[in-house]
Amino acid sequence: MTTKLSFEIFKKEGHEWTTKVVAQKRSDEVYRSRGTCLLPVILGAILVSCSASNMTSRGSGSRLSVDTDAEEDGGSSDDSVKKKFVEEEALTKDEEPMAQALPADNPAVPPEMKAPIPTVDKDGKIKLAAVNEITLLDKLPRGEAAFMKLCTATTTLVNVVRAKFCVDKVRPKSIVELQTALGLAVTNPALTARNQNGTGGNPAFAFQGHSSSLVGRYVSSINPRAVIMTPQNLGNNTANPNFVVMGFVRGEQLVELIANDTVSGKPEFYLLAFRQACNDRPGGCNYGELLTPAIEKDWTEVSVYRAEDLTNTIVDCFHCHQPTGNRPMLRMQELRNPWTHWFRDNTDGNQLIADYYAAHPQTETYAGIPGPMIRGSDPQKLENLVRGNGFTAQPNEFLTATIRNELRQTPGVSATWNRLNAEVVAGRMIPIPYLDLKVTEPSLLAKYTTQYQNFAAGTVPLDKFEDHRSVLLTDPVKIAQVGFAVAPGTPPKDMLMIACAQCHNSNLDQTISRAKFNVDFSKMQKASTEIDIAIFRLKLGYSEARLKQEKIEFVDADGKPAKLHEGEHVLTMPPHRIKDLTDEQIDQLIAYLKEQKALFPDK
Repeated sequence: MTTKLSFEIFKKEGHEWTTKVVAQKRSDEVYRSRGTCLLPVILGAILVSCSASNMTSRGSGSRLSVDTDAEEDGGSSDDSVKKKFVEEEALTKDEEPMAQALPADNPAVPPEMKAPIPTVDKDGKIKLAAVNEITLLDKLPRGEAAFMKLCTATTTLVNVVRAKFCVDKVRPKSIVELQTALGLAVTNPALTARNQNGTGGNPAFAFQGHSSSLVGRYVSSINPRAVIMTPQNLGNNTANPNFVVMGFVRGEQLVELIANDTVSGKPEFYLLAFRQACNDRPGGCNYGELLTPAIEKDWTEVSVYRAEDLTNTIVDCFHCHQPTGNRPMLRMQELRNPWTHWFRDNTDGNQLIADYYAAHPQTETYAGIPGPMIRGSDPQKLENLVRGNGFTAQPNEFLTATIRNELRQTPGVSATWNRLNAEVVAGRMIPIPYLDLKVTEPSLLAKYTTQYQNFAAGTVPLDKFEDHRSVLLTDPVKIAQVGFAVAPGTPPKDMLMIACAQCHNSNLDQTISRAKFNVDFSKMQKASTEIDIAIFRLKLGYSEARLKQEKIEFVDADGKPAKLHEGEHVLTMPPHRIKDLTDEQIDQLIAYLKEQKALFPDK
């Protein structure tokens, strides 16, 4: 039995480029290795090489295309490699793909963001380090090293975030300490009514039961996203040059921050990452420590990153907040009354408030907001801030009242929602919110509501707490409408747009490695190569059974098999955070990409 692999190897006259070269800069040494192939992957740019002993140069600057039949018996590379040479014109130094792929040669890809290097063993099994997106973020500078980078790179900025972390050197140990530093802490908890939101020295705030944001997959009425902001009491048409906005949802050790820069007048985007004591425990934090009040306090370390430092990662802010490549913007897709998926006590959002209080006791503080105040959530406050600071024009705005009225007339059907979603399918807009009010599966909502009640009563300990973020709708059509899947029967071309266009389009930063793949194949310099890379990454989203069939295995630091949730590996395309595809959909998309590859050779 043989496993066929296709690779490209770069040769220079008189020298061999084999496995070891891929992991290093080019040199004039001759490297020889046997038995193992390396597939280095640098955040969307894969360079592949395989060892082949006694290969001889076929001319200066030749490119070798090698079809490898890896024998199960582990024979020598001389026996297992069939060589097919394809002569091409010499590569100039500036055009050398190897140099572009290696982090040491490409300053746009920092070494700390280097993705795991897979290996192919003698049986053709591809092994990848079990790294998810958060694990990869841990490789960024942390703690004081992160603040050093933040503060030295932003000396021209004047905003609240920089002032507190770089000048005052605040290092919060809880979400309340963070809010206190940013001027977003509740100081008068007696003001619980909606008409008191943002008054008496308190911040303005609004809770969401569904979101299309960076953390949207984890948001529901029992695990809401809180948006806490500087009160916009100056009116819709008056800017507040010192505004600050904070977004937080339990389950991830991240806080989204936006602070307006008083010099440029532009909003600056930041991501605060924090750690808890459980991070240093074997196995890490359990769900109870991440999805209850435990996550909001006793932080052992904080790090803050500018959005510019995250543009080549899955937690990039700009594909939503700078979708046209121009001035960064505040996004509020549900900008107007009735603000469908936001908690509000005089709209349908009151049902979301009821779901929340069915699970959470009034005595519990969530995101620094005392329990009795949460019913006073008011998205009107966020609308005022967004409009007042010049962001009334929201791309593909979710027309809340129109869609609600259409659904009341014909349940499950909204022509307006379909028209807006067509822009998403065409690859021109980011996903829009779910057309209806609730994104929760009733039976799962009941299950996890009971669990939280029991936790609050002290009968479910932290280490037995289950992940209640798994509460979302299970119907494949509905979860696709929620935005985290692709509907059954979707043509592969549309599937590509829905799953990939949000991050891989021509309007985004074209200097980073992610831009090497573009849903507009005509815009890629190396379309055939990048399509091969995309196919490999798509396969990482297969089910566990299918991964085994494809001989793809995730391993821990000791090389032992390790489990990841489906689609969780950092190289999976599309990322689990953005979209899930079924095995059948992945197969259909791969077949489509292979067809397109024949039409778009490398330039």
